[in-house]
Order: sequence, then structure tokens, then C-alpha cells
Amino acid sequence: MSVLSKLAMGLGGAGVVGTGCYFVVSNFSSPEKIKEKLSSRLAREGFDLLNFDSETSVSQNWKDILVEYKKQGEATSEKFPFSLAASGTDEEKKNVDFLKEACRILVDSEDESNDAYIKARRWCVVPKTVKEILGKLNKRNLKYENNESEDNDVWKSKIGKYDHSKLPLSGITWPGSGDDQKVSELKKGCKTLLEKTTKTYSKDFTTEYETAVSWCLH
Repeated sequence: MSVLSKLAMGLGGAGVVGTGCYFVVSNFSSPEKIKEKLSSRLAREGFDLLNFDSETSVSQNWKDILVEYKKQGEATSEKFPFSLAASGTDEEKKNVDFLKEACRILVDSEDESNDAYIKARRWCVVPKTVKEILGKLNKRNLKYENNESEDNDVWKSKIGKYDHSKLPLSGITWPGSGDDQKVSELKKGCKTLLEKTTKTYSKDFTTEYETAVSWCLH
């Protein structure tokens, strides 16, 4: 079976079955909500799709994604249902073309599962950092330098909500008392997080993005 056939079965097969079921069920129930393509959801949430057309040369973005993709274990749900070319002429270009076609099929689907969304966001979008994505969405991060006090009231409002066991900020020492010390630690944690260079293709991106949204935004 060809790579494209595997992709069509693995990524698009559910949509074919689902379409047939819909017309049967629709006679007995209210209309289903309009589904959204993954490409639309990604764009709405600040992510730009990569170019999926085959090209004579491989762009740096795709090279970086391919390197990270190869690091993943075979059992992970964030990989596509095919094996990359092990070696041979134009190995890099062939593998990138496989990823491009997989991404093209995936982002054109209406798969609403979290696994599909994370896979598309990790391998099919222009690599960006957490801070870059938040900026594109016009989300303002709180001022995190210690000499910047204009957001201190907002920082203090987060103190009572901070749970250092769920989505914790790394590299901070949470004091037992003292609002000023706690604000200082929150600022330090957010500064470290928002200045990291973790890209969308990294396995740590999802956790770091969610942590930033929880603690570092106005």
C-alpha cells in the first residue's frame, strides 16, 4: 500500500464513514453543528500553515521540523501512519514531501480530536515561540521586569490562584508569605518562560503555552 493510501485511510477514512452516518441520523435528530476544518481552527488561534507544495529545495522550517519529528518514538500518537525513508538519494526531500502530504490531508479534515489538533499544530505550522503566538493573538503579557510596577495589582490578583502543582512556573521558589516576594517570583517565572525559544514543534510547547496563558497574561 502506498504512503498516500495509508494517509488517506489513517487521516481521512473516518470522515467518509461519518458522512454516511450523518444522513441516516439527520432524519431523526436536530441538525449537527457545523464542523470546522483544522486549517481554520489553527488560523483562528494564531498559527500560520506551512507551504505543503513539493519544492526543489527544502526550507529551513521544514528541515527543523523533520529533525524534531525523527526524535519521536514510534508509538507516539503525534506521528503520522507511515515510516520515513531510511536512506537513499534525496532522503531529506522525500521525507519532507511525506510530511507535507500528511499535513495537507490532516489540516483539510474536520477531525475535532485533541490528538489531531496537537499533531497539526506541531508539524504543519510555521514554527514560532509561545510569545510570538500570543503576540499574534494580541494577548498582552504582564510586565515581568522587577523595575516595572504598572501591572503589580494584576500580579497580586494571581497570587491566590497560583497552584504550583498544576501548570507550575519552573525556576521559582514560592515564598510562604509576603505579596511582594510572591509577585517577584511570578515575574521571574514568566520572564523565563516567555523568553524561551521553545518552538511549536517541541514536545514542551503545549505545556509552556498553557502555563503562559494561565499566569503571564493581563
